[in-house]
Parts: sequence; C-alpha cells; structure tokens
Amino acid sequence: MIRREPPRRCEGRATVDKTRLILLQALASMAWADDYLDDKQRAILAELFIEDQLDPQLAKEWLEGPVAFPDTTQLAGVLPDSSDRLDLVTQMLHMALTDRWLHPGEIALMRQLGKAFGMDKSLLAELDDYCG
Repeated sequence: MIRREPPRRCEGRATVDKTRLILLQALASMAWADDYLDDKQRAILAELFIEDQLDPQLAKEWLEGPVAFPDTTQLAGVLPDSSDRLDLVTQMLHMALTDRWLHPGEIALMRQLGKAFGMDKSLLAELDDYCG
C-alpha cells in the first residue's frame, strides 16, 4: 500500500491524514463502481478503515452505498511521485478484480485515473482491449 504517515492525534483521538482519506475514497469508489460491494471488497475496505482510523460514521456510509470518486487533480496532487501513482493504479485494479471481472464502471474509473496520471495511451488501449 502507498506509504503513509501514522494517524495524527487530535484531542485524544486519531484522525486520518487528508492524503490517506482521498486514497481511501478512491479505493471505496472503485469497489462501488459496479454498484455492488461484494464480501471480499467489504472486508478489504473495513480493514483499511479500521487500520487508518477512519471516522466510524464515514466508514459506515462508504460501506453502505456508492462513494463518489475524488477529483483526479486532487489525486495527482497528493501523489506527485510516479511510483506512488502506479501503486494506486495497481491497488485499484486489485479492488476491481476481486469479483474476477472488470465492470464498465470500473474500466471508466481506470481510464479517468490513467488520463489524470498521464499513463501511456497504448496502456489505456490495452485496458480497453482486455475488457472489450
């Protein structure tokens, strides 16, 4: 998983880092991109939410219904390093493939992320070929 700082303490409670919150939102959004959260995706997200001490109410919302994909300029801004961007793309693909197939909504998110991160057009074309 992408390098991260330990949770910050605020008034006796840990708070998730803003960067980490955006990354968790992206993963949750990918999990919901096919309008269904399967048991494996739910377990992965729940573990990440606990590990990163995400606000319990927000975690509950993200486990119960679709999550908006964060603005790609925000993602690009918090991940200026290409190896971190590749790590996020890999994690998102893993999340998408937990149910063993890529849904058109998942493909659309991958294309959106790939364009924002400046991925090679031939790589995006391969994704289309794989899924088409």
